[in-house]
Amino acid sequence: MTAERMERPNILLILTDQLRKTGLGCYGNPDVQTPVLDALCRDGLRFDNSVSSAPVCAPYRTTLQSGLYPHQHGVRGNGDLFSPCFKGLAEYFNEAGYETCFVGKSHFGRDEIEEKDGWVRPENRLGWKHWHGTGGDHHYDTPVYDDAGNLDTRYFGRYGAFVRTELAADFVRQNAEKPWLLQLNYSEPHVATMPALYRLPATRERVRAINRKLCLGLSAEALENPNSLSFYDSFPQHLLTQLLPQEYLDLYDPKRLQLEPNVPERYRNVTRWFLREYYAMVSCVDGEVGKMLGVLRETGQLRRTIVVFTSDHGDMLSSGYLRFKGVPYQNAYRTPLIVSGPGVRRGHTDALVSAVDMLPTLLGLAGLEKPAALPGVSAAAEVFGRPGARQSTVLLGLATWRGIYDGRYFYAADNRSGAVVPARLIDTAQDPYDLHNLVDSDAHRTLREALHSRLLEYLRRTGDHAFLACAPVR
Repeated sequence: MTAERMERPNILLILTDQLRKTGLGCYGNPDVQTPVLDALCRDGLRFDNSVSSAPVCAPYRTTLQSGLYPHQHGVRGNGDLFSPCFKGLAEYFNEAGYETCFVGKSHFGRDEIEEKDGWVRPENRLGWKHWHGTGGDHHYDTPVYDDAGNLDTRYFGRYGAFVRTELAADFVRQNAEKPWLLQLNYSEPHVATMPALYRLPATRERVRAINRKLCLGLSAEALENPNSLSFYDSFPQHLLTQLLPQEYLDLYDPKRLQLEPNVPERYRNVTRWFLREYYAMVSCVDGEVGKMLGVLRETGQLRRTIVVFTSDHGDMLSSGYLRFKGVPYQNAYRTPLIVSGPGVRRGHTDALVSAVDMLPTLLGLAGLEKPAALPGVSAAAEVFGRPGARQSTVLLGLATWRGIYDGRYFYAADNRSGAVVPARLIDTAQDPYDLHNLVDSDAHRTLREALHSRLLEYLRRTGDHAFLACAPVR
């Protein structure tokens, strides 16, 4: 093996969808079964302060590709049309001689062709040489398209995670001689979205019957809401349809699952059923990661591959919400981040990492330079146990709120009133479940004012002028 080849590790970036920090065994969850990821964590480095810069799908995913904040790249919400105006992650690796491959859900913004969920025009694929984009489904019949947008029916009837693993494994087997960057995107454990099922009158009647039988405690108002998104977020979908392979659901008895203390009494029973569904999806991803590691081992590439495992954002399942995201609560914005592979130190770190730091970090892991114009900070030195810059605060936000996090305190301001006003102050070290908002506490006034000033400075420095001007959010 040449010295040049040794200096260029493969990078396998595994991105899950809506997996919160507390959703893995290696982060202290006593119920979820994730043996593969727990072992990966033991062999590598666990980040305890990883956050999503914008805790919903499209803004985060575009930030990952661009290294820019949502107010810089323009995708501020899931409904914004994606129109790339930046150099993408894959393009940096292409220039360094890497093969690059993208597998699974992209969702960089609103779908260009609504009826072709997951298909992205070649000119909008940000330089990825091999593209196997799929729909954002979270169940069976994964839509996979060729470059021309034609549907490949070979994957009908198969569970989506299995299809994505197969596509990624094929790339790994076929590219053993050159260094590569592979982004493998799993849709789990995102809540399933099946509007056609919800619109059936028989479905609504069945939902009411299940609610009574299992004593889920859902109100008539919740069950009769015509908004399909409310239905997805309030009713466990696996009770209606074969959402995922039964073997994973069978791992969990909802009655035995522990609840976090911020789950309201009225939601305790339905949350246990949601946790069964959520953990089953997480265990499925864990098994698929195991398959990918097996392929790397079989092809002799494991020893020269750095694996990065993370998520785009979390999931509430708490604090008065059921399935939800995008809000300034820890279960929504705190995410897992595990790095393992050659040269990676073992243990855990409290270093701060946000979504804007992911592109610089991936470049750093491959020994590539971070462009000076990008706002993020590379965590590669932290990963390898070398001296390097650490940031004291990270910026995050969405829609009408912006926040900063320093590893202990989370502070957020809101602009819905026409002014940027304090909204939340949480001591995350003492209050991991967001039970005590200190924003109106006289004892924390000095801290609140200091954090507010720091937040405003971050927003000015990064050019978030629309928020500071209290411009209406689209």
